[in-house]
Amino acid sequence: MSSDSRSPTAYLIGDSIAGGYAAAVQAELAGEIAVEVRPENGEDSRHVLERLGAWLGERRYDAIHVNCGLHDLKRPHRSGEFQVPPAEYEANLRQIVARLNRHTARVIWGRTTPVIDGQPAAEKDFDRFNRDIAAYNQAADRVMAACGVAVNDLHQAVVEAGVANCVSADGVHMTEQGYAILSRRVAAAIRKAMTADRGGIA
Repeated sequence: MSSDSRSPTAYLIGDSIAGGYAAAVQAELAGEIAVEVRPENGEDSRHVLERLGAWLGERRYDAIHVNCGLHDLKRPHRSGEFQVPPAEYEANLRQIVARLNRHTARVIWGRTTPVIDGQPAAEKDFDRFNRDIAAYNQAADRVMAACGVAVNDLHQAVVEAGVANCVSADGVHMTEQGYAILSRRVAAAIRKAMTADRGGIA
């Protein structure tokens, strides 16, 4: 917890999945930890790096929970190549963690959640695959282990509850049940970070 009398503060950075659970996390921690949310979709790791300065300014937080990955691993139909290749993703995450360490002593990484393979919505011009999520999560795991960052396993939380129960018909966003599960996991990880040592997987 903070050493002064102010309320502890946390910050959430992520894509539309984080946007879906942010309000519930704020409600869960209300009166205990003040939770701020980035003002726009975090999208891929390139975008996060580009926008961190504007989002955070000179402020410091007691904890920052961050995720990006679902946009990075898109495979556009026109090319079949990743939006952000794995090696660049890993390098970007190292830079993101280094930048966040200037704003908090407690960075928490949220592992990327599962999808329905191929993205069933016909209007999408890209695919996502769970095999790629596994590879990108492994890359993120390497970075977080090397940097001593606590890992919140949102992926496993969805798997344990059942992808069919948690992932909506669009193949990527959560159902009401899925968002409830994630919001509880994120709130718990932020609470734990206030007192726990850095590092490890929750």
